[in-house]
Amino acid sequence: MWANDALMVYRYRELLRNLVLRDLRMKYKGSAIGFFWSLLHPLAMAVVYTIAFEYILNIEIEFFPLFLLSGLLPWMFFTQAVSAATGAVADNGNLVRKVAFPRVVLPMGAIGAQFVQFLLMYLVVFPLALVIGVGLSPALFALVPVILLQMLFTVGFGLALSTAYVYLRDTRHLLEVALQVWFWLTPILYAVSLAPEDLRPVLWLNPMTHFITAYQQIVVYHHAPGLISMVVMTSVALAVLGFGMAIFGRHQRRFAEFV
Repeated sequence: MWANDALMVYRYRELLRNLVLRDLRMKYKGSAIGFFWSLLHPLAMAVVYTIAFEYILNIEIEFFPLFLLSGLLPWMFFTQAVSAATGAVADNGNLVRKVAFPRVVLPMGAIGAQFVQFLLMYLVVFPLALVIGVGLSPALFALVPVILLQMLFTVGFGLALSTAYVYLRDTRHLLEVALQVWFWLTPILYAVSLAPEDLRPVLWLNPMTHFITAYQQIVVYHHAPGLISMVVMTSVALAVLGFGMAIFGRHQRRFAEFV
């Protein structure tokens, strides 16, 4: 089943590419500085959170601005990608009703546009690492599998949510609330080691804890994820991807009736 879905996406790769480019063009259409608006947003958040957590609350994390930004950008990619994927099928109702094509390219196109933007945005952590004295190391190559696994996790999540939104329009509102709670349960502004000891096992049940911690360990401390972390991230990513593809594949033939 996965092989057939992957083959269909490959056959319609030109459509997928056009959807990604369309979303990127629409996002920056008419903007004077284009992509840099997307970069200013996380940088502004990083400045505010650094002032609040490092200088006001005196949280003790070495190289906090880099620690924060290296985890915040993957989180923002995840939230923006699943939010965009959620409405990708329902918001393209005319296309779904009138044109025959694999529906899966719609949420994948929405996620793909966010992924391209994330890759460009993440480049900012490397000069920041040099400026504050952390430097660069071969451990940074470990970012590649972590990014790919997070992408698979995000695609699976996005496919499931885009299916749910076709039938239940409250999905988008529920997602916004859930992401707010999820943000504070993910160690982006703090390290797991700083959380109360009783709470740490709960934090590790959160899949995003593994991804975000891996980014921070690689970029800030030059530690590649261990075998257990890679097994957990791989298992979670493939399980969520399989679930999302199964849900989407089971319902996609009925999408035209509801959009």
